[in-house]
Amino acid sequence: MAKTGPIIVLDPGKERTKGKEAIFMNITAAKAVASLVQSTLGPKGMDKMLINKLGMVSMTNDGVTILKDIGIEHPAAKMIVEVSKTLESTAGDGTTSSVILSAALLDKAEKLIKKGIHPTVIVKGFKTAEDKALEILNDRAISVNFKTPEGRAILKKAAMTSITGKAPDVHKEMLADICVKATEIIEKDGFVDVRSDVISIVELNKKIEETEVIEGIALSTNSLNKKAPKIIQNPKIAIFDAEIEAHKTKAKSKMVVGSPEERNQIIENEHQNMLDIAKQIADTGANVIFSTKMVKPIVLEYFDKRGIYVSRPIEEKDAEHVSYATGAKVIRNPREISAQDLGEAGLMEQDPRADGGKTFIRDSKKSKVATIIIRGETLQHADSVDTSVDDALWVVKSIIEDGKVMAGGGAPEIEVALALRAFAPTVDGYEQRVISAYADAVEEIPKTLIRNGGLDVIDLTLALRTAHLKDKNAGVNVFSGKIVDMEKEGVVEPLRVKINSIKSATEAAIMILRIDDVLRAKHIREVPDVKPEHMATSYSGMAPPQLNERR
Repeated sequence: MAKTGPIIVLDPGKERTKGKEAIFMNITAAKAVASLVQSTLGPKGMDKMLINKLGMVSMTNDGVTILKDIGIEHPAAKMIVEVSKTLESTAGDGTTSSVILSAALLDKAEKLIKKGIHPTVIVKGFKTAEDKALEILNDRAISVNFKTPEGRAILKKAAMTSITGKAPDVHKEMLADICVKATEIIEKDGFVDVRSDVISIVELNKKIEETEVIEGIALSTNSLNKKAPKIIQNPKIAIFDAEIEAHKTKAKSKMVVGSPEERNQIIENEHQNMLDIAKQIADTGANVIFSTKMVKPIVLEYFDKRGIYVSRPIEEKDAEHVSYATGAKVIRNPREISAQDLGEAGLMEQDPRADGGKTFIRDSKKSKVATIIIRGETLQHADSVDTSVDDALWVVKSIIEDGKVMAGGGAPEIEVALALRAFAPTVDGYEQRVISAYADAVEEIPKTLIRNGGLDVIDLTLALRTAHLKDKNAGVNVFSGKIVDMEKEGVVEPLRVKINSIKSATEAAIMILRIDDVLRAKHIREVPDVKPEHMATSYSGMAPPQLNERR
C-alpha cells in the first residue's frame, strides 16, 4: 500500500488555543478591561489621564470615554467594551458598572470551571440568575410621576446623583436644574429625545456657573449685514449649503475678451444673474437666511436694503439643527428654492453683545428644541461639564419615559445578592452554586464603591447586608462612611440603568464563556514554509528577518 502524506485539516499558519486555556485567556482579557475603569466608579472615583497621538491631554472618569480612547486590541476585551457601549445608547449611564460586573461574573465562572463545572452549566445558571435579578429590581423599584412637584424633585435628585463625581460638586445642583429644564422643554407625550432635541454649545474662558439652557436654538453667529433687524417676529427661514452666484460651467474654461467694454459687460451680466437669484429668494417670503458659505457683497447689499437677515457662515451641523427645528430644507441649488422650502419659528433675535454674537431661534414650529450653552474656564473644565450634563440628561430621560427609580449607593445590588442567595437552594444541581456565585459577583459593585471611597470593604459590606433585613433602600454614604436610607438621602438612579447593566454584563460574560477555541493567524515571519530567499527582494537589499524570530 502506498504511503500517504499527512492530512492537513487546519491552516498551519494559524495558532490555536482551545478548551479551558482559551476560556481562561479571554477571561483574563476581560478582567484587564475592568481593572482600567474600576477605580473611576462612584462619587469618589479617581480620574484617568488620556494622552492621544498628538499629545492632547484629557482627564476624565467617564467609563465610555476611557474605553473609547484607550485603544483595546484583544478581541475578547473588545466584546466586553462593545456590549457595555449599548448602555450608552439605551440608558446613557452605567457603562462602568456593566464592565465591572462582567469581569466579576467571569472571575466567578473561572473558579467554578476550575472546580469541574462545565461552562454550559454556568451559562444556564447565569441566565436563571439574571431573570431572577431583573424580577427583584422591578419589584423594588419606586414609581415616579414627573409631572408632580414631588416627581420633578426626584428628577433633580437623579440628575445630581449622576453628576456627582464627574463635575465640581459646587455646581451639581445648578447643572441638575438645567438638565431637568431642558427635558421639560422637549418632552412630548412622555417621550424625551435628548439625542436630537438637545443641542450643546461649548464656550471657553467663562465660569461654569454661567452655563444656561435656552428654549430653542442658540447659534454662535451674528448677522453679516449691518442693517439686519435685531428681532424678527414669525421669521421665514431659508438655509443654503451653496454659494449664491452666477451659473458656472462644469468644466474649467477660459474666456477671452477683446476689449474692456466687453469684460465689463460680462461682469455686469454676472452681477445681474446673482441679483436675479437674490430676487427669487426674496420673492419666496424669506426674511432670515442661514448659509454655510459666504454671501457675495452684491447679494448681501440687495438683502440689506430689504431688511433680510443674513448670517455669517455657519457649520453644517448647525444648519441641520435649524432645519430639524424649523422644518426648513437645506438648499443646495439657490435657483430651485420655493416657498415650500422655508422653515418657520415664533421669533428670531440676535445679541451682538455676546462673544462673536449670538442668534436665537425661539418657538420653532417643526420640533421642540433646547440648547444648553456649556461654559468653562478651560477645555478640560468644559469637557467634564459637557460629559456630566449628557449623562444626566439621559438619566432624566429614562425616568420620564419609564416612571421608575431605585435607591443608589449599592442598595439595589445588595438587595439582589441577598435575594439570589435565598433563591439558590430552590434550584437543583450545580446551578445552585452558579447562582450563589452570581450573587457574589453582583456585590462587587457596592464593594467597589466602598473601596473607591477609602472605606473598610468587609465591615461595610456586612453592615449593608444586615441593614437590608429592615430597610430595602439601605446604601453606603461614601462621604460619611455610614449606612443610610439612600432614598431619603436623595441618591436615586433610573431603574433602566440597573436593568440594562445587569443584562449587558450577563450577556457579555455568556459570550466569553461560549468561546472554547481561538484561531489566530500568525505573522508572515512565523510561517515555516516561507524561505528567506523568496523574501529577499522585498527588503531592497536589506537582510531578511529570521523566520523563527518571535515578537
